Amino acid sequence: MLLLDAFFRFSGIGLLLLVSLLAIKDLPRSPSFYFLLLTNLCMVSFFLGFTPVEFQLPLLLRSVLRILDAFLLFFTWLFVLSLFQKDFRLTLTHWLIGILVCAPMVTERLVHFGWIHNLPGWWAELVNSLALLLLVHMAVVALTGRNDDLLEKRRSSRLSLVAIITVSALLTILLGSIWLPQHQPTVNVISLWPPIAAISFWLLKIETQAFAFNHQKQRASKQLDARDLVLQQQLNKEVVEDQAYLENSLSVDELASRVGVAAHRLRVFINQKLGYTNFSTYINSFRIEAVKAAFETPTNDHLPILTIALNHGFSSLPPFNRAFKKQLGITPSEFRKNIRRKAP
Repeated sequence: MLLLDAFFRFSGIGLLLLVSLLAIKDLPRSPSFYFLLLTNLCMVSFFLGFTPVEFQLPLLLRSVLRILDAFLLFFTWLFVLSLFQKDFRLTLTHWLIGILVCAPMVTERLVHFGWIHNLPGWWAELVNSLALLLLVHMAVVALTGRNDDLLEKRRSSRLSLVAIITVSALLTILLGSIWLPQHQPTVNVISLWPPIAAISFWLLKIETQAFAFNHQKQRASKQLDARDLVLQQQLNKEVVEDQAYLENSLSVDELASRVGVAAHRLRVFINQKLGYTNFSTYINSFRIEAVKAAFETPTNDHLPILTIALNHGFSSLPPFNRAFKKQLGITPSEFRKNIRRKAP
């Protein structure tokens, strides 16, 4: 068992260092980049701090490492959100959830090292329940945004990456904490090794712009062959002339059906030829241009911003405000005020 532990523990640390070096070398400095590094730091802390007796480090160092690893699930959650959630922004809510999830885990560590008194018997169930809630939320975020994602490798990786993380975390909780507590350090290391290996392999294959989801557009290819030109004409007719962008429920699958191409072909075209990383940003670009024209029309001055947004395909005000500011750099109300100031 000790040799098995040593293999998975130290090879896992090696893979984590490799992932970190690859990230520093190749990835854009996006939120996902920083959360990946923080996740790796917490994982290394876990591998070095929670060990069989034969591998234990000095008490003070081990204590610091164990407190650091209490933030592992939180930073993994933020990494998944920043990677798969189009409009992700780190907010006070995220930090409050982090405190709620990590504080009980840190408290467990303090009890383990004798710095505070014992905890009630239900404390472990509380820790496990909070961890499961974060895992469920990661899965929901990955699944709900999958159809909107135009980066094929990131789109296909949503299911596999979250499935691997979820299964590994469940094995860590069930096997390590509940069923085999006497071998918990070894069981946890073996359970966490597969996602480390999978992410290492994934980073070697995925496009770097997948880690810059907050960017509106990527560099587009200007080389359009005859087939591309036909598709572009079909899209212009359907989206612009027939105003399909006004439909707030329009999906890439529905649009592909209308222009007579496979959904995969349309995703690749909008991504690689037009430069958009997600379908909603592509459609919103037409909606916002139409909204700008509506703002500039004097007969619409009496209409509230919400009404104009709803009339042009947006389902509610918050996503409209985010999309408008993301595309133009100012809020809709600021844009409208500027128009009124310029009016004679």
